[in-house]
Amino acid sequence: MAVQRKFKKIVNQLRHQDLYQRAKGIDQLRKSLQSGASIESLKYLLEEAGSNFPKSIEDWDDGSYHLVGFCSEFALQELITPIEKNFEAYSERAKLQALYLLISLKSELARDAYIRIIEKNSKRYSLDIDVQFIFEETNWAPELVKKLLHLIENEETAVSIFHLILLCKRNSISLPFSSAENDYIIEQIKVLYKLKRDSYLNYDQDYNLKYVYQAWKESYLIVRTEMGIYLQLMQYYFDDSMHEYLKEALEYKDPYLKVDAVISLMEHGVQIEKEILDYCAHNIESAVWFYTKLNEFSKKDMYTFTEEHQHSFVKNRLFLYLITHEDFGVIPDEIEIIKRYDTSNYYEQEVTYYLTKFRSQQENWAENDWMAAYVGAYISEQIPSPRFYDETITAFTKWDKYTEDEHKAQLELLNKEENDKLGQEVILESKPNWHFGTYFLGFLTAVRTGTAFGNHDPIYFLLLALLWIIFLYKV
Repeated sequence: MAVQRKFKKIVNQLRHQDLYQRAKGIDQLRKSLQSGASIESLKYLLEEAGSNFPKSIEDWDDGSYHLVGFCSEFALQELITPIEKNFEAYSERAKLQALYLLISLKSELARDAYIRIIEKNSKRYSLDIDVQFIFEETNWAPELVKKLLHLIENEETAVSIFHLILLCKRNSISLPFSSAENDYIIEQIKVLYKLKRDSYLNYDQDYNLKYVYQAWKESYLIVRTEMGIYLQLMQYYFDDSMHEYLKEALEYKDPYLKVDAVISLMEHGVQIEKEILDYCAHNIESAVWFYTKLNEFSKKDMYTFTEEHQHSFVKNRLFLYLITHEDFGVIPDEIEIIKRYDTSNYYEQEVTYYLTKFRSQQENWAENDWMAAYVGAYISEQIPSPRFYDETITAFTKWDKYTEDEHKAQLELLNKEENDKLGQEVILESKPNWHFGTYFLGFLTAVRTGTAFGNHDPIYFLLLALLWIIFLYKV
């Protein structure tokens, strides 16, 4: 079947010098989804996506991305060849979209094309290997790490490949490595860990929450994430050198890294001082991460959790809620648990909420002094446990304004209003409507958000931050 004429017109319009005409072209492309497209037309669009388009200062004005995004609506194996053929000519966002399309096809042909693209272009472009999406949606991981193992000498791709190896190990997925390849992996873990360790030690002496989440932000979180991957890998690739690295990490000020070291050492029968375990279990950053890792490796019998630890889980949840809140976004200096409320939810399941108060001495918030927040809903029968249905909320109401029960009533009402609003809200988009690619990234970002807050894995939080940056930039 020949290329449909309407698509040739759309491509010409996307190349028009007038911005308004290009916007109309994007809209026409969106509307074309309703009538479908022939395989020949899709191949044509993937080829044209690699051609030149007018330069623009508008984020949405990316003809290459929109053409690849349109083709992403059609999960056809025939699209693999034109993607690989034209990949290098795509825009930065179109490259990302093309890789997502290959992953979503899930086939061996798509996998092999993906591997060839990464091998050929990893040193020329910044191509993120979407580790979580690949691992969750395909069975590619063992073959991918086998074929791309040589790229671990490239610092930019090494962390993604090691992350894939870690996920396989954590999920008992066999990896097809020879003895020589395993030895090579061990040596590379040491080499790269030394590099990251040197970077981390520049932060360790001055470690505090305000630096981590406000001053250092992404620069430090990247170092933390990569250090965490290597410390966790050491439990699977263990020798005397790894043992010494892990013992040193017990003294790190970063509680996430301390937990990673504790678990890796526990796996090899090393006794950890109770003082260190208590620190991990009660620290406002690591409390949930410590519980999660003990549970993951069936080691909960090695440490006893109580209602006091539940308070640490609650503080951890409120801490993360506040630092990511669009109206707050700073570190709370103090959090106190005031009262526990046991009730039942809509499904008649027993749940628990905690009335809390918090305050910050930072600019714009110090004058408020203590403010009320409601944290939950935790599954009552599982307490002590960090598992919850997320209904944590605050109105930043001054604590002295109401009684405890009045705060509870106000926050429960606010929760109900927020839930009702979400159920009724209609989003009107003023820019050209999203196509599959943006919906896909939006869905992926939402899933990652739930996963990150569910397991408190710092690796997830870094991926989540990067996804939000990409997603918000796109829309």
